[in-house]
Amino acid sequence: MALEQAQITFYKINQTGFYKRGETEHPEFGSSATLLQELSGWSQGKSLAVTKTFEPAEGSDFLPVYLMDITADRQDWLVTMWNQTPATQGKVAAAMGNSAVGNAQVVMNDIPEGGIPGFATYFWFVPEEGAFASIRFQHLITGQKPMQEYMEAYLGHYSTSVVFTDPDADADLQILGYRRGVNDPVRNDVYPRFRTQILKKAGEHNLLLDSAHLIRKVIRKTSLQLNRPEELAFWQKAYRMATLRYAQNLPDEVNFKYEVKARMDRDEVQDIIEAWTEDHETEWDDYGFVLSGQSSPHWLSHAIARSSFSFDIERTNLEVVNPESLLRALRAQRVDILNLMR
Repeated sequence: MALEQAQITFYKINQTGFYKRGETEHPEFGSSATLLQELSGWSQGKSLAVTKTFEPAEGSDFLPVYLMDITADRQDWLVTMWNQTPATQGKVAAAMGNSAVGNAQVVMNDIPEGGIPGFATYFWFVPEEGAFASIRFQHLITGQKPMQEYMEAYLGHYSTSVVFTDPDADADLQILGYRRGVNDPVRNDVYPRFRTQILKKAGEHNLLLDSAHLIRKVIRKTSLQLNRPEELAFWQKAYRMATLRYAQNLPDEVNFKYEVKARMDRDEVQDIIEAWTEDHETEWDDYGFVLSGQSSPHWLSHAIARSSFSFDIERTNLEVVNPESLLRALRAQRVDILNLMR
């Protein structure tokens, strides 16, 4: 057992289950608790490789995700996902940070046969609260968006509500519709949904909207993926312009911060808030606004139900946290953690 810091971020579950088109509030059937119970049963006896529920669309930023573990603790659930990272012919690439733009050196490392390169992400579901929390340890990315896609794809293709029919000649499987239970009629007027949004407290964002005319400077914090040539080139150029030297061996991700003078109106601030709320994925990803007459920025992230906690946990290996130990740690601080949403 060892104490580790974890970042907890809460998300509201807006929709779970099967809905009529245009309906957003009330499902015809389905719930978060039912989804998690079914997913747990469905995963029993399966190998990791066959738990993928969707194939990312061509051009999508998503990569496949897999169900590594799902464990219940009374009314709560811990879901551990395995997020696949890109590979080329059985190898993963690493760009050398000290190599020149236009002539970057790339090192290829072997993947074991049958291996799926990637990283683990963790989600603590509390169905009675209509919410879940991402739990982030050593990685900057929460993996919330791929998990959301995973859950919706499970509902639509693998849940017990799916009813199949004889497929057409050009199809392997064909869905007839969905039903609440085996004795209920099949319906083709409902659609599977699992939709979430980051849980935020409106006060700070409302202050910025009301004070948009007073904004004098915007600070942007983002993460750069140095294994992406265009982001590596941007990072190297910034260091050269600042006449700074950088280390030879670089991590895959670095935090980057810059600021610009700006004058804004309410609509522009609203657009930034909405885009950030939709795309926000990492703790470091943030916008700060400095108002006239003030020196400290107002950060969008300060309105989020988020905080750090120390957990006494065990690791299965350097990458993966033992789920039972994490659930015990969450249970021990459950009241304090849930208070983030209050």
